[in-house]
Amino acid sequence: MNAEFEVAINRVSEVVMFENWLRFYFIAEEGDKLFLRLPEQAMERLRAGYPSLYGLADRLNNTEIDHKTSLSAVCLFVASEIDGAALPESVIGRVLDSTRFHLELQLFSSWVQAHEEFLDESFMEFARWQAMYEEWKKTEEVQKLVKTLLENASLSVRNPSETTQ
Repeated sequence: MNAEFEVAINRVSEVVMFENWLRFYFIAEEGDKLFLRLPEQAMERLRAGYPSLYGLADRLNNTEIDHKTSLSAVCLFVASEIDGAALPESVIGRVLDSTRFHLELQLFSSWVQAHEEFLDESFMEFARWQAMYEEWKKTEEVQKLVKTLLENASLSVRNPSETTQ
């Protein structure tokens, strides 16, 4: 896998994870609807601590949130802030179609589900989520899971070279 592709995978994955983190800590139920509500102090901390991701928080703040709006916001953010701006346009499409990216999303989702109770005990900065997730991925159990998932993916992919991207 080339370095540019790996950077793109990491960058797009980070955006997805950040959006998930925002929803985890800043969701507000109002009637039968959910909204993302970030206090001004939180927005200031995000602007200072995560300048490359701040635009996503700004875009989502005070909006009604569901799966469709989350997905749309992430895609629009990637298209406007990463695709062609930080990385060549052709790379992002390959990332989104890659087995490697889908594996990363599957692992992150598994991590959140497995640690949801712990994550919910108290607020954690996004950087802490990232560090904990990276440490979790290094465990023997997760490495075995990755190997199994990649083997299963290679069986279902017509072009086996796609599993390496």
